[in-house]
Amino acid sequence: MNKIISCVPNVCEGKDQKFIDELVEKLNAVNGLIVLDVSRDSVRNRTVFSFTGPQEAIFDAGLMLYRESLAHIDMREHQGEYPRIGALDVFPFVPLKDASLEETVAMSVAFAQKVAEEFNIPVFLYGESARFPRRRYIENIREGEYEGLEQKLRDPRWKPDFGPAVFNPTSGATVVGARYPMISFKAILNTSDEAIAEYLSRIIQHASGGLAHITANPGMDSEHKVAQITVTISNYRAMPMYRVLEMLRAEARRFAVAVSKVEMIGLIPEIAFIESAFYYLGIQDFSFDKILERKIQTQLDEKNQPS
Repeated sequence: MNKIISCVPNVCEGKDQKFIDELVEKLNAVNGLIVLDVSRDSVRNRTVFSFTGPQEAIFDAGLMLYRESLAHIDMREHQGEYPRIGALDVFPFVPLKDASLEETVAMSVAFAQKVAEEFNIPVFLYGESARFPRRRYIENIREGEYEGLEQKLRDPRWKPDFGPAVFNPTSGATVVGARYPMISFKAILNTSDEAIAEYLSRIIQHASGGLAHITANPGMDSEHKVAQITVTISNYRAMPMYRVLEMLRAEARRFAVAVSKVEMIGLIPEIAFIESAFYYLGIQDFSFDKILERKIQTQLDEKNQPS
């Protein structure tokens, strides 16, 4: 597998461990598929999968996830601390090694069409696959969430890219597209005041005048009775994770509140952690050749190159 495209589908189920385990078992049974990560979140009532493989394997795995999710999840009963419009809320395609954005977009569009044909649900294209500027940002598509979807589908401006403009109360709709790698994490606050999390979310996110490439969603961890903020960085090279955290910490101090813990959601590029280490350790003018594992891998790659 020379080119690597990963998929990061988000399923609106994070409480039923048995169901998630069954999905993982079925994913592992798909020929050629490599399951990279599974992140279940009971507070957001959402599970994020990450996998890669040949196109046929990705499509087989993806269609299986839709089939099982639509059969298992009734959106009329779904509650969770995160915006969503459907049982399988979003299915992103992400170009990684030697994969171009253009071919990733083409794959996502072909898959979106298959989803609409097989399951007869509204499918919106977003990110780099979007056909309309307003749909480029998933926040616009999710505006109003599942509860406002029926009304939204009546608006000709929100006709789905594929599938019927008809509201299905059990399954909702879905969003498919290609995007660059993202970073997502939860910042846990040492307060039970959700209003503080809501304020901090507005301060740091781009849509309300905060940092570029940032979306933030406040919520409550009902198990531990603490407020939290789910942060997504859509371009981690332009907006490093440490910069987001430092702004969040600075704003939180105004309320005598601190970020007590950070939990990563899904996978994270290595460079994001390395850049954060450089920042917090005050390291300057560092060469990546000084990282032991990277040096060994470079030597192995050179040794294994055909002469």
